Amino acid sequence: MARYEYNAVDDYGKKARGTMSAGDQGSLREALAAMGLHLVSSRPIADSGGSALLRKKVKRQDLIEFTYHMKTLIGAGVPLVSALSDVAEQATNLVFREVLRDVRRNVQSGTTLSGAFALHPEVFPEVFVSIMRSGEVTGNMDGVLDDLNRFLTWQEELGKTIRQATYYPATVVCMVGGLIVLLFTFVFPRFLSIFKGAAIDLPLPTRMVIAISEFFRDYGLYLLGCLVLGVAGLKLYRRTEAGRLRVDGWKLKIPLVGEVIRAIEMSQFSHFTASLFRAGIEMTQALAVVEKVIGNRVIAAVVRDARAELIAGGGLSVALRKSGEFPPMVIRMVSAGESSGSLDDTLENVSKYYDREVPAVVKKTFAILEPAMTMILAVVVLGAALSFFLALYKMVGSMGATK
Repeated sequence: MARYEYNAVDDYGKKARGTMSAGDQGSLREALAAMGLHLVSSRPIADSGGSALLRKKVKRQDLIEFTYHMKTLIGAGVPLVSALSDVAEQATNLVFREVLRDVRRNVQSGTTLSGAFALHPEVFPEVFVSIMRSGEVTGNMDGVLDDLNRFLTWQEELGKTIRQATYYPATVVCMVGGLIVLLFTFVFPRFLSIFKGAAIDLPLPTRMVIAISEFFRDYGLYLLGCLVLGVAGLKLYRRTEAGRLRVDGWKLKIPLVGEVIRAIEMSQFSHFTASLFRAGIEMTQALAVVEKVIGNRVIAAVVRDARAELIAGGGLSVALRKSGEFPPMVIRMVSAGESSGSLDDTLENVSKYYDREVPAVVKKTFAILEPAMTMILAVVVLGAALSFFLALYKMVGSMGATK
């Protein structure tokens, strides 16, 4: 996908210029047309790493600081272009600074702020643009920026919670796996070769350890190759829509881990939907955005079906109940919100519940996995030690009987 610098106009003749990634000029023209712009001219530009580089360099923390400063400036009555200029020049991230300068140029040319954001989808996600667009329509820019700031802060804190909770267990799993391979591949064979050379009938535990060690020695590389091919094949399969749907379904069924994934997806669903609905976006449009940003395709499919149910005149809670994927508590609260006409407040309460629930579920899950990993390591080491001492005892006994 190439990156283009373009000049465009809207239906009223207002000019807009900027950069955008597209497959070709036809795709660029279609993308601009979807935003209400007509392409005048364009030229490909050097990507210097492209959108992938932008995704790496523009972090969520940059967006959090941006929304906070913009909220403060807009709330104080500073004109939009001046606020963008101030925030752009204060940005410490050089890539983000260039993006904000491009946003400012497009706003000066007559493009709406949300439209200028939409020209940089690698930096500003669709949910961000949709919420900002609603603020422009309602005139509540500082309120929408405050919502975005809280929304992005929640995402950042959730990511930190998950990383902190999984770091130690992941380290333990890697160490246990590496130690087991090291023991059976290099350590045990050095000792067990002595017993194999002895003219005695080795105990069953010793024969088992010898067999496992020889398997790792003879077929370890093949096993590693099969593992790599299996992981690569699974990743390729997951790139297809059917494959991703099936793999995401498997994830939800994994004991303990599936509970964590479901809690995270419920938290994201309630946060995304509440933020969009509270910003004044009609529910069917909000669900269309939420479907695209939900990570698990099974839950995203439920959101898509719920949107179709709403368009057909049904209720959101009815559609969620049919899926069997949403917890009863969420369905009951959504149903209560629909009945009382306060669905945004209800979804906000659901999101607050999962803000507390997700860290608790993550910690509980890994609190169970940590001792399990320790027990596995203990069984392996003690089993190997038992096989060693049983063989040693039998060999010493055989030598005594010979004398």
